[in-house]
Amino acid sequence: MADDTTFPHVRGSDNEHVGYLRLSEDDRFVPIDLMWNELAGPQELTDAESLLEELGLSYLAEDWLLDVEGHPEPVKVRIREITPERITVASADYGYPADIGTPFVLPNPTPALRRA
Repeated sequence: MADDTTFPHVRGSDNEHVGYLRLSEDDRFVPIDLMWNELAGPQELTDAESLLEELGLSYLAEDWLLDVEGHPEPVKVRIREITPERITVASADYGYPADIGTPFVLPNPTPALRRA
């Protein structure tokens, strides 16, 4: 997903990578989270940076739903690791037949994962 118009954004207060900024055609910036989701449309650099810094990494601690092939309902999961290329999640769903903590490795981005 990264190209020569997309740059990592590191939060200044703790040097944590919190997302990306993509330069738009009108020389503004689109804030993007670590799962390559656009958080807003093009805006001024300081506004895009503020949005990423305010969101931080908090959304990664939430429950997520994963569509699993062959399972009729989405499986509740927790994000364990995220890189620009992949997302590793673990089952947190007692209704899923595999053990709690069963890992799934997904490409990043993935349409199979969404907020619970």
